[in-house]
Amino acid sequence: MPTGIVILGVLLLISGIWGILWGLGLGAFGGLSWLTGVFFSDSMQSWGGTAVGAAMWSVFVGIVQIITAFGLFARQRWAWLLALIGAACALIGPVIGLLNGHLLSLFGLIIPALIFFYLLRDDDVQQAFGRA
Repeated sequence: MPTGIVILGVLLLISGIWGILWGLGLGAFGGLSWLTGVFFSDSMQSWGGTAVGAAMWSVFVGIVQIITAFGLFARQRWAWLLALIGAACALIGPVIGLLNGHLLSLFGLIIPALIFFYLLRDDDVQQAFGRA
């Protein structure tokens, strides 16, 4: 298996675990804020509801990243495609930032672009996933 795939799998695994932990913490804090907002402040309730929604998304993405990592370790074709789609989706935010004039968004393009091109251009990766 190519070393880059092992590194990508480990990073996806770490990121997925972190995303789940972050989502659980944010969900707990957002839920408390939402409950507090029921009695005291509409803006606090609104923030809490938004935080809970973001927390659910974070947990979902974390689970997908962990599944993708294990799929990459097992050299599953669907995992290669899922990693490619994830890298492409990660490019959207920085591109929008650049279009809005935020030049620091260039840094957000670097890692997803490297992953995207690595998955598409490296012949060893293509062969490992039966795509060559």
